[in-house]
Amino acid sequence: MPTVVPGDRRLPSLNAVRSFDAAARHLSFTLAARELCVTQGAVSRMVQTLESELGVALFLRMGRNLALTPAGAAYHPHILEALDRIAAATRSIKHMDGGGVLSISVLPTFAMRWLVPRLARFQQRHPDILIDITTNERLVNFSTEPIDIGVRYGLGQWPNTEATLFMHEDVAVFCAPSLLQRGPPLRAPADLAAHRLLQHSTRAGAWGQYFAANNLPPPDLSQSPGFEHFFMLIEATAAGMGVALLPQFFAADELASGRLVQPYEKTLRNEQAYYIAHAPGAGRTRKIRLVKEWLLEEAQLMDSKRQ
Repeated sequence: MPTVVPGDRRLPSLNAVRSFDAAARHLSFTLAARELCVTQGAVSRMVQTLESELGVALFLRMGRNLALTPAGAAYHPHILEALDRIAAATRSIKHMDGGGVLSISVLPTFAMRWLVPRLARFQQRHPDILIDITTNERLVNFSTEPIDIGVRYGLGQWPNTEATLFMHEDVAVFCAPSLLQRGPPLRAPADLAAHRLLQHSTRAGAWGQYFAANNLPPPDLSQSPGFEHFFMLIEATAAGMGVALLPQFFAADELASGRLVQPYEKTLRNEQAYYIAHAPGAGRTRKIRLVKEWLLEEAQLMDSKRQ
């Protein structure tokens, strides 16, 4: 590999690179825009700027669908690695001075639907602690990653990790109002066999567990679309694509607005739950202790409002 002289580095816009990375991971300008909190048009323009600067097309645009060109597929792994290294280096520097930065890794929909809308309350109470949020679903290795706290879903038994029960998850069946008007009846779990069941692809056994808990034979999922994240599943359900099994607190806004309905009240509490995880003994540090206490307080507040 040829040596690059620092003065000769000609780098594209970081915003353009980030837009390309998000679009390449999602293969969707819409989902990339949602991740980056910008408009779809802004992502499209950034990608076009990058393509113009590179002199090659990075995407094949086929109506609403995107696919990487050979050049885009070759470019993306290098971009992804570079962005990951920049992010890791940035978090490491923040941690060096022992200041008020706390890095928290949470599940994507949990961040969007639960944590971020409540975060202003923590910031008002503790303005000296700056929260740095990242999203991921894999287990955090606290010994090698610059992460202070993780919120994860499971049984709370992870190696080299101290886990505190955060909140249980009650799931229920949801659908769009239009589905009840035009489709077969949906008044009890037994009626689900006549409907298309939408799946959360990282919880492949969720429908099977629900059917078993209601003494029903295993569901036929051969025609069931899968969605990686709950926020995708919620949107597909609201669009009338089928019936979904969703955590009640994730679907609360759609239920209140009428975009989703709960056709019957039966719920199921999963054995797995949400846990606050950190390195063993790390809960004694001030910033981790305060964030942990606040998270538990917010969970109790949410429970009290349900009752």
